[in-house]
Amino acid sequence: MLKKIIDKRNYIILFIIIILIIFIIFNLSTKVKEQMKSFYYFNETITIKIYSSKNMDKTFEEIDNIYKKYNKFYKNPSNNTNKELIEILKYGKKLYKETNGLIDITADELIKNIEEDKEYTFKTTINNLNFKDKQTLNNINIDTIIGSYATQKVEEYLKKANINDYIISEDGNILAGNHYDNGKYSISINNQSGEVIDIAYIANKSMVTKGNVNTFKPYMVNPLTSKKNEDNKMVVVIAGDINKANMLANALYLMDITEGKKFIKKYNADALWYTNDGKIKMTKEFKIYLDNN
Repeated sequence: MLKKIIDKRNYIILFIIIILIIFIIFNLSTKVKEQMKSFYYFNETITIKIYSSKNMDKTFEEIDNIYKKYNKFYKNPSNNTNKELIEILKYGKKLYKETNGLIDITADELIKNIEEDKEYTFKTTINNLNFKDKQTLNNINIDTIIGSYATQKVEEYLKKANINDYIISEDGNILAGNHYDNGKYSISINNQSGEVIDIAYIANKSMVTKGNVNTFKPYMVNPLTSKKNEDNKMVVVIAGDINKANMLANALYLMDITEGKKFIKKYNADALWYTNDGKIKMTKEFKIYLDNN
């Protein structure tokens, strides 16, 4: 009788152990993990973090293919045989109108001269572009728009794949999806010296920063004056998508703050300016992103 009771207890203990093992295995297999991959395209580092219980290796391969394709366009923007490249050039022409000429994809020669500290009087050829004729596609430079454009395509791919929890850092510009823990991603706003000015908290938003580097960047050149910007030290824009945030940041960086505040009112976006004398100015709603509540 005693032996039967002991045997029964052993079976119960064994059953409990098996249940515990199954429970542990199940939790391990469904636990959300941070999976990270970095790429180097457009002469910049792009880092993507995806939060999922599934293996993201194939997803990262697809993302790499997207960036690889747009990097070819970046290297040779005058080759208009590809339909997707033509779409980028059309988008660039649209931004010329939207920013009143502050983004100009025909300013390649100007950018090269300014980078070499040479004077150059620029005259746009944006209205002469014929997307069926390669001969008109001279001096094309899409540096200021290609990174955000390709990253937007990556986001579209992630959404189609039902991947929603992620954050992408494209040369320091941020595209944030859902937060893996229903919170917000904390993004530091750094000046040229690397000092933290403030912390922004975002989810399902994009944040683009211009001017927080000590190296030359094409967006620093103003096509309307043929000179490098000296007015604003740094501009940060937060908007609903990275293309809009990038477009606004490029334009605001070349405007004075008063003009910039008027310009951004047309859009559902907010901005912070860090001036040459170390002062911080911002649109009224930008403060919302500095509060993690």
